[in-house]
Amino acid sequence: MGVWKVVDRLEGANVIDSTWAFRIKRFPDGLIKKFKARFCVHGDQQVHGIDFFETYARVVQWTTVQLMLILEVLLKLKSKQGDITAAFVHADAEEGENIYVEMPHGFRKQRKVQKLKKMLYGLRQSPRAFWLYLTEKMNLCGMEQSTLDPCLFIGKKVICICSVDDFIFWAMDEADIDT
Repeated sequence: MGVWKVVDRLEGANVIDSTWAFRIKRFPDGLIKKFKARFCVHGDQQVHGIDFFETYARVVQWTTVQLMLILEVLLKLKSKQGDITAAFVHADAEEGENIYVEMPHGFRKQRKVQKLKKMLYGLRQSPRAFWLYLTEKMNLCGMEQSTLDPCLFIGKKVICICSVDDFIFWAMDEADIDT
């Protein structure tokens, strides 16, 4: 995915520490389903105005969720839930944001760091960058953003609400959601 580029460490650059987050996903009976690993950064080490400029994470309004659930029942809409795997990695680092991260343990090289080309979990600006990516993709799919709730997208046959990287889609015909 071209998430980073290995570069020489620049003198005076703020280099953010990195870490691995490991998790075990289990079935309801407790048996192991899969092992997960996520490469993250310590966003608390970022400096405003140097490593990032803006932050926010869009979250759908609860009244929008309630309205859509009522409409689902009244209009007998079909619905599907989904989320985007490794969501933040889809979003590009903005021009002018030079984000340098320590190499992960086991891969460290003398005087080398990673310059991010994509967002990673832990960065303060990752939710905002993903939101910009998401709205662009939704517009390309013909989904228009609501002026009342920016997390509500309305298409010709499909309605969607999103909260960070989680989605619920509604349509009269389930085939419309799948396309």
